[in-house]
Amino acid sequence: MGSNGFWCQFDAFAKPLKDFRVQTVSGALVSILSSVVILFLFFSELIAYTTPQAKQEIVVDIDRGRKLLIELDVSYLFIPCTMLNLDTMDSTGEQKIDVNQQIYKTRIDSAGFPIGATRRDDANPSQGKVATKGPDYCGSCYGAESETRKCCNTCKEIQLAYQERHWVVKNLSVFEQCREEQWDDTLANLGSEGCRIQGSLEVNKVAGSFHITPGNSYAADQVHVHNLQGFDGQKLNMSHKIDKLAFGNMYPGQTNPLDGTTMNIVEPAQMVTYYMKLVPTMYVSYNTTTRSLSTVHTNQYSVTWHSKGSPLTSDSSGIPGLFFNYELSPLLVKISYEHKSFLHFLTNTCAIIGGVFTVASLLDAFIYQSTCVVRNRLSTKHSS
Repeated sequence: MGSNGFWCQFDAFAKPLKDFRVQTVSGALVSILSSVVILFLFFSELIAYTTPQAKQEIVVDIDRGRKLLIELDVSYLFIPCTMLNLDTMDSTGEQKIDVNQQIYKTRIDSAGFPIGATRRDDANPSQGKVATKGPDYCGSCYGAESETRKCCNTCKEIQLAYQERHWVVKNLSVFEQCREEQWDDTLANLGSEGCRIQGSLEVNKVAGSFHITPGNSYAADQVHVHNLQGFDGQKLNMSHKIDKLAFGNMYPGQTNPLDGTTMNIVEPAQMVTYYMKLVPTMYVSYNTTTRSLSTVHTNQYSVTWHSKGSPLTSDSSGIPGLFFNYELSPLLVKISYEHKSFLHFLTNTCAIIGGVFTVASLLDAFIYQSTCVVRNRLSTKHSS
């Protein structure tokens, strides 16, 4: 036996002679069908190989030192910007009253269309009038001066000065600053225009809340107080629209349940409260440009809401306005994308081809043997 004969002993794919091969129509159909199945499964596997697969993990969130970013775009449809304040507070006791950093306000009509220029909330529209009186102008606080507040140049500063003294303001028209700012006209025309509030807040990453309310707010003996003197509760329509409310930067495909929400509140002077459960989320993706991983820290949330009346129109203890309360879950969802390895793709492709051909050969053998049995029986019957 030569060297070739020695190696031929290890051939696992013995080739029958052509004279002993039988080709049938059923075999051709099975071959065509198996080829189509192989092509379909191959391209399915190729798509799965080239498409990254989302992977979600749930771990304990140990990062509590990071700040929580809140991005908002909220519109009151019937309350003007000059009457609205935005306050924040959290479970640690930290309070921020009349937040104006990175907050922008735009006057709008009841349909939501702008009727004035967008301005930062800390840009007081009455400053122009103060400037015309000279840089040394010091408006009277009408007896409410204190060590920390010597001058009251705007109507709002007068109201704050009176609040600090715990004095009651019965009629704003008696103050020169309020007459110049036409506060009486603003109160009388309450409901004729609205306000769009846009911007961002940076708060501690703990349970807390923020609210947008009419009137003036201040802290008295560590208590958060709202002053609504001079407001007609029947004219306080809390109808509003939330174009955006996100807790952190958005990742691709993320949706927020309150985005695009419009609430028409029929009862006047209502306290509308949203309760949100935040789930910290870390989104990890591969940046093909920089060939590095990029991470987005954000929060997904679910929400429920409730409304009740206020002392201005009922016996209820609510405060007219929009209140957003949020709690953070102790668990973090990590979303990442994985690419299958080429070896995994190659293994699956071989398994597809081998598996389909094996099943096809068994099917073809079954059809062929069945056909032979039927033919033999028919020939036996005819011969007898």
